[in-house]
Order: sequence, then structure tokens, then C-alpha cells
Amino acid sequence: MTGSAPKTALAGRLLIAVALIHAVFGVWFGRRALAGMLSDGVLNSVDSHGERGLVFWFLMLSPLLVMLGQLCLFLAKRGIAPPRWLGLEVLALTLCCALLMPVSGFWLLLPPAALLLRASALRP
Repeated sequence: MTGSAPKTALAGRLLIAVALIHAVFGVWFGRRALAGMLSDGVLNSVDSHGERGLVFWFLMLSPLLVMLGQLCLFLAKRGIAPPRWLGLEVLALTLCCALLMPVSGFWLLLPPAALLLRASALRP
């Protein structure tokens, strides 16, 4: 493992943890909307219902964060430092979202963004 691998791996684990927390909150707070989607047969059960759309998009962030976390773990296992743009883009997205929604969990993405930036700076 290179010097950046532990930071990249930690960033990956944090991203996956945030994804799981996000999914649990989404399912809990969106349980009525999700129940409605299930009772309508799931297919084409979102478009005409605003709350369902909100829950759908809220829950879509979780698998994307898991994929990003898995990518970080993949890179770390192979000793590959993440590209600097990855940390910068996670940071930019986090700050934009957190500033638009200060009372949210977006702040939880600051540590992984910082770790990715630090890991990219440690390249040999």
C-alpha cells in the first residue's frame, strides 16, 4: 500500500457509511411514499406524486455514494492514489449542497472529500 492508500480506504468506508445512514433516513422518513409506490405496483408509481419523487431522488444518492466508496476501496487496495479532481469535485458538490441545505447531512461528506484531496497530494 502506498502512503495514500489508508486515506483513500478511509474515505471509501466513510462514503459507504454516509450512504447507509442516508438510506436508513430516506426509508424511515419516506416510508409512506414508499408504501404508496409498492401498493401501486412500483412501475410508473413516482411521476404524478411529488412526495414519491422527492423520496426517490433522496434515495438515489445512497447507491451513488456506495459506488464512489467502492471505487475508493478499489483504488486503495491496488495502491493507486485517487485523482485530485475526484476530491475537488466531491468537495465542490458537498459545499454547494451544504450551503443550499445547511440543515442536512451533506456536511458528513466533508471528511471523505478532505481525505481524497490529501490522498491525491501524497502521490509519489
